[in-house]
Amino acid sequence: MKALTLTAEWSPKLEYNLSDQERETHKVKNGFMVWKNPTINVGQTADPTPKDDEVIIQVAAVGICGSDMHMYERGTDGYMLYPGLTRFPNILGHEFSGRVVEVGKKVRDLKIGDLVAVEEIQWCGECVACRRGFVNHCDNLEELGFTTPGAMAQFIPVRARYCWKLDELVDRIGDEKEALIMGAMVEPTGVSYHAMFNRIHTWQPGVYVAVFGAGPIGLAAEALAVAAGASQVIVLDTSESRREIAKRLGATHVLDPIGLDLNTSLLDLTYGRGVDFVVEAAGAPDHTIAPLTRALAVNATIAHIGLAGKPTPLSLVHYQQRGVQFAGSLGHAGHGTFQNVIRMMASGRLDMRPMVSARMQLDDAVSAFKRLESRQDAKIILLPN
Repeated sequence: MKALTLTAEWSPKLEYNLSDQERETHKVKNGFMVWKNPTINVGQTADPTPKDDEVIIQVAAVGICGSDMHMYERGTDGYMLYPGLTRFPNILGHEFSGRVVEVGKKVRDLKIGDLVAVEEIQWCGECVACRRGFVNHCDNLEELGFTTPGAMAQFIPVRARYCWKLDELVDRIGDEKEALIMGAMVEPTGVSYHAMFNRIHTWQPGVYVAVFGAGPIGLAAEALAVAAGASQVIVLDTSESRREIAKRLGATHVLDPIGLDLNTSLLDLTYGRGVDFVVEAAGAPDHTIAPLTRALAVNATIAHIGLAGKPTPLSLVHYQQRGVQFAGSLGHAGHGTFQNVIRMMASGRLDMRPMVSARMQLDDAVSAFKRLESRQDAKIILLPN
């Protein structure tokens, strides 16, 4: 089959203290400290066969994520930018949907022909974290497209328990191809859903919301906030084209943060009360969360999604004075998140297709990554088949 593979040099930085497990497995927790000179190419690899609890999915649509870009891009020192869990070489791609074309012997709830979206978080279900319900923080975590082969390929094997059917979405849209495009956006939307509604239970309809970053995760957070009854949704991004997409998705205000007096601007827009709910999806908390003080409303909540590679100074005394909650968030699994996102999409309240700026063939994947370097597109969808 055809697939897009990323390769990189194993070259741990001198200051990075590798664990024995990282050294043995090459599965590292901090990719930007180990992997040098990443490159991507489209080529041929062996067709997969399913294990007893797996299905083979013919990939219909797969999105290029900001994390994919950060694995592909490198800093001035040649090291990849992505700071998270990684192992290479590996097939990229984790935001996807497709059709089941083969099922393992022990699979009961899926059949050939089913259309599905798939969780990227591959939780074990047996460790202490999983048994406590925190599957996104599994002690034995694998991540599809990060540590195991991903979906920028014609076919992919996945455990059946990570799959969610798209039946309701197909019925709503009436077009399988369009339902599969939507299905590829369940994963990034689920990341924002988990941060906003699962991690900390402070959401109330009518709140003032600020979203930092109008990439796919930030735009998903914006759309969810609109659907969940926010009275104002203020989106901040440096890209003019992404701000335009945010307008189309229902933002009440869009702002360019460059040179902006952040606190004064947000206070002006919220009648002096401040924002009640903040989503950090830009991965730049030193420029977004750190300067945010007076514009945080009493009892405000901050949901931090974007990954940053360096520590961020925070004014904790201000958080105490205002009673601010801060919730770090990772992943999208558990809590019925995929099911709920699919249902919201099927209800018509959540249509993420306006942020798709291009649909391209897998053969054109390298040029798609190159195009995304400018950060003008919100989402490019690859069509492997």
